[in-house]
Formats: sequence, C-alpha cells, structure tokens
Amino acid sequence: MKPRVFLTLRFLATFLIFSTVAGLVTWVGGLQIVQTWPFFLGAAGIAGLLAGIRKRHRFSAGFTIPSMVFIALSGFFCLFSFHLIPMRLKDFVLSYWPAIPAVSLACLALSAVYFGWRRRAGRGKNSER
Repeated sequence: MKPRVFLTLRFLATFLIFSTVAGLVTWVGGLQIVQTWPFFLGAAGIAGLLAGIRKRHRFSAGFTIPSMVFIALSGFFCLFSFHLIPMRLKDFVLSYWPAIPAVSLACLALSAVYFGWRRRAGRGKNSER
C-alpha cells in the first residue's frame, strides 16, 4: 500500500472514531445535529493533527496549521451554535469584520515565526555534529 493511501486511511479511521463520539454526545445529550455540527469540524481537526503526528512523529506545519484552523473554527462556530454569544453569526461578521483579517494575519505570523524558529533550531543541532 502506498504511504499516501495509508496516511489517508489513518486519517479517515481517526475521523470516523471522533465523529462517532460526537454523534454519541449529540444523541446522549438530547441535542440536535443543527447545534452540534461544529463538533464534526473539531473531529476533522483532531484527526488531522493525530495523522500528522503519526506520520512525522512530531508537529509539522503541513498538518498542524490546517488542523488548528479546523479546531479553531469548531470552537468559533460552537459559540454561535450553542447561543453563547447573544447575536447571530451574520450580525457578528457585519459588526466585527475588520478584526477577522487582523486576527487571521496575526495567527499566520505567529505560525510562521514558530515553525521558522523550529527549522533554525534544527539546523543548529545538525551543524554541531
């Protein structure tokens, strides 16, 4: 089996397990799927994170950043889905739209700094040998 297919199967198996858990939480909690759909975004993010760790045995930018975006979106949409914020998503976006690109750019910059720092730290260890 090709490594890419094996990685995809690892992701899908993990995603199905976490999706089943999210479905059970929905069913046991007596909630509607309309409210709990963000849990499935979180399940995809966690599955991607675990697949990346299993493949490279560490956090890598190619898996970590998309997975963290899915997890962050899951948390963000849960705020509106469970009515923790007393406004609709549409009203929130219309009110705070300038903050969305600013926060996105800040997160990208922090990710770039973190992974750039890790890359430089890795080069330093190799040059000492």
